Amino acid sequence: MKNRRVLLTLLLCMLLLMLPLYGCGNGTNTAADNTQAGEQQPAPSAKASYTIVDQLGRTVEIPGKVDRIVALQHHTLDIMLELQAQDKLVGVLRDWESLLGSYAADVYPGIRDLETPGSISELNVEAVASLKPDVVFVSNQIPKETLAQLEQLGIPVVGITLYVADKEQASTINPSLVNPDEAYTEGLKQAINLIGQITGTENKAADLWNYVVSNRAIVSEHLSAIPEQDRIKVYMANENMYTYGTGKYVGVAMAKAGARNVAETIKGYKQVSVEQVTAWNPEVIFVQSRYASVLEEIRKDKAWASIDAVKNGKLIIAPDYTKPWGNPTPESMALGEIWLAKTLYPDAFKDVDLNAMVQHFYQTFYGIEYKE
Repeated sequence: MKNRRVLLTLLLCMLLLMLPLYGCGNGTNTAADNTQAGEQQPAPSAKASYTIVDQLGRTVEIPGKVDRIVALQHHTLDIMLELQAQDKLVGVLRDWESLLGSYAADVYPGIRDLETPGSISELNVEAVASLKPDVVFVSNQIPKETLAQLEQLGIPVVGITLYVADKEQASTINPSLVNPDEAYTEGLKQAINLIGQITGTENKAADLWNYVVSNRAIVSEHLSAIPEQDRIKVYMANENMYTYGTGKYVGVAMAKAGARNVAETIKGYKQVSVEQVTAWNPEVIFVQSRYASVLEEIRKDKAWASIDAVKNGKLIIAPDYTKPWGNPTPESMALGEIWLAKTLYPDAFKDVDLNAMVQHFYQTFYGIEYKE
């Protein structure tokens, strides 16, 4: 009996000794699980910050994670839509619709509900700050004093020009570009890459630029047989007798499309007279879709009647997707240049299905079908 009591006592002691070990073992596993779940290794995009040089030549520190963007330049807004980064927008320029067109709302219906704290040339600092942006995109038309105010508030501001130039030229509306073709080509590539990097859409940005390059190659190949002396003289008519001369992207697009810009003797975006256009005597006159009423004014005004383009009915409205503006967009280089070349030299581009190309671009990058 005594021996049984001793044995039972020993067994009980052993059980008591084992319980803490079991409990500690269980607790150790739980603690390890909790630690593992709580430890979040920073993703590559979640780094503290990094610096970029914007297209105004300014060094800007960018947060590693960008979720809130104010886009106060229509070109940047357009590229963001093409990169499908619109979910990061918290504010846009107030005149986005007149500058881009209503298609922007088809791509991103929520754009109509966004705050509009400024335009391409001015902004309300307090209104921008209230949106708590991680980054603000601006044009070169925003005053330097305004940029300084935003910087003092700790808000990263990135300037996008879509051309490459030194600091002095980058801040002007009509820059003196030694080689406009090179400046705008490299400038658009740089802008796409910057916006892609900041929005975390680098792969999409690479695809977008590659599409531009491949379509430009198609234009070059098809125009190789057209002699320089046979190039068609063209003129771009805008509101109030304004047109694009040298130093603007439109002149580059015309040259790429095998045309000669009759306004090459003027610099930048300038107002001219009917008498001057008559002296230039363009064979074709183009009007941007956003200024379509200008075409009817030209038709009715007898002062234009002696110009070859008017006499021969060569007055053409450029479709929305061509965007023949002062600065380039991915659409204008990828689709606008090939449309212009095909319009001027239809026989040379019989094998090019432009409608299919347009639909492919809109569905691939904007995520919608193109509607005329």
